[in-house]
Amino acid sequence: MTVVIDSHAHLVPRSLLADLHSGAVRFPSIEVTAHEETFRVAFGGGAPTRPVAPGLTDNARRLAWLTDNGIDLQVTGGWLDIFGYDLPADEGADWAEVLTDGLRAAAVPERQVVLGTVPLQDAARAATALRAQRAAGLPGVMIATRAGATELADDALRPFWEAADETGAVVFLHPGFAGASPRYQDFGLVNGLARLEDTTVALARMLYAGIPARYPGARIVVAHAGAALPYVLGRLVRNHLLHPDATRDPLESFAHLYFDSVVFDSDALRFLVEKAGPERVLMGSDYPFPIGDLEPGAVVDAAKLPDAQRVMLTGENARRLFLGDGS
Repeated sequence: MTVVIDSHAHLVPRSLLADLHSGAVRFPSIEVTAHEETFRVAFGGGAPTRPVAPGLTDNARRLAWLTDNGIDLQVTGGWLDIFGYDLPADEGADWAEVLTDGLRAAAVPERQVVLGTVPLQDAARAATALRAQRAAGLPGVMIATRAGATELADDALRPFWEAADETGAVVFLHPGFAGASPRYQDFGLVNGLARLEDTTVALARMLYAGIPARYPGARIVVAHAGAALPYVLGRLVRNHLLHPDATRDPLESFAHLYFDSVVFDSDALRFLVEKAGPERVLMGSDYPFPIGDLEPGAVVDAAKLPDAQRVMLTGENARRLFLGDGS
C-alpha cells in the first residue's frame, strides 16, 4: 500500500524556546519573551516575531491531525520567522545547528521527516551545515526565498548550491513573512498575495540565472504550488527571447523543479500537473497555519487525476524524494 505523505509542514521545538527563555540555552543576539501561553523571539535587538502559534509546538495535536487526514508521514521544516538570517555569521551557524537538533528531537521519527535549517546569511557556513545534515541522514533543508538582501540567484550563494548539488539535498523554498510593501498591509494580503509575489520573483531570478539547471543534484521543492510561476512561465520565456544574452532559458531550469499542492483550486492543480508533470508535484498542507490547506487530500481528489497520478501526488513522489534515491 502506498504511503500517504504531507510534504509541507512547519514545527517549532517548544523545549528549545523554553530553554532560551529561562536562560538554560543562551545566544547573545536572541531574546525569547513569554506571550500569554506561548513565546515571541527577537533577533539582534529587532522587533519580536509574531507569537509562536500553538500548532507549531503541539505535536500531539499534529499527530492526531495526521491520523484524521489519513496521512502516514509528514515532511516538517522549521518556522521561517526564527531562522535567524539576521544573526552574525558565527552565531547564525550555531543557531541553525541548535534549531535543527531541536527539530529532530521534537519530531516523532515514525511520523515525521525533518528538514534542517542553515545559516543562509553566510554561504560557506550554510554549505558546511548542509553537508553535516546530509551526513546525519536528513534529506535536506528548508530555506527562505532570500536572506536579507542576498537573492538565491546571487553568485555569493554558490558554495551553498554546490553543496546541495554534490550531496543530492532537497532544498525546500518557502517565503518569509516580513518585508512586504505597505500596499499589502490591508485585506490580509501579506499572506494572501505578498508571499506569493516574493516566491515568484525569487524563482524568476533563479531560472534566468540557471540555478536549477546548473546544480541538477539539488532537488528544489517550491512551496505554494510555485506561486505564480507556472502561470507566467510563458511570459518569462518571451522575455528571455527578447534578452537572450542576459538570461538563460527558463524552461531549462523549470524542468528541474518540484512543487507542492497548496493551491486550493483543483483546476489550478490540474494545470500545474500538466505543466510540470505528475512526477513533480507533491501533496502538501503548510500545517499548522490557517492559510494552509488543512484537508490536503481534498484538492487532489477534486482534481480527478488518473489513479496513477493521484498515487504519485499523495505519496510516491515524496517517498522517492525524501526517503529514497530521488530518481
